[in-house]
Amino acid sequence: MTVNPANPPSGGLVFTGRRPLAWRELPALPDAIELQELERANLNHLHTLFALDIHAGDSGDDPTALANASELKRLDFKVGLLLELVGQLYARQQDIPPERTLTLSVSGLNWQDDLAPPVGGLLRIELFCNPSYPRPLICHAQTVETDRNAGGWRIQTRFRQPSEALEEALERYIFLQHRRAVAHSRRGSAR
Repeated sequence: MTVNPANPPSGGLVFTGRRPLAWRELPALPDAIELQELERANLNHLHTLFALDIHAGDSGDDPTALANASELKRLDFKVGLLLELVGQLYARQQDIPPERTLTLSVSGLNWQDDLAPPVGGLLRIELFCNPSYPRPLICHAQTVETDRNAGGWRIQTRFRQPSEALEEALERYIFLQHRRAVAHSRRGSAR
């Protein structure tokens, strides 16, 4: 997680990491009805990811919750393990695309790939946000820039027609990834 990488899709907080990602060129955007259905599916998908990210023991100052925190943490671990195993089985049955180094913001997505779409082209992007829940976030974007480098192509896109609700959910997802990265770095430096 970084705040301003080279060529960020937008200002503000961004997620930089590796995630399974697939894309394909489109001659045109889908019709309004299909875009609304995708929007609803994306919001449901992100809300499911938020629910999976809630950890037992995140109880704040509630004294009754603190008393049960160890039991909740134990149950949370077991449920998390079960979800991870089921997710791995499900992922083996699906055609999950390869992981790519990417940078996600509320307004767009950058990634590294062997091939590059034409600048100005419309894309359908499938981004798998969590290996334990192998369902893709499906977004439509326009290619803004492509740069050839030693690893192939750096592709920069802007999302097309995201609603305010989807932008807020993406912002929350990025923030949660940032919070997780900070927690992991603190645990790593405490050892």
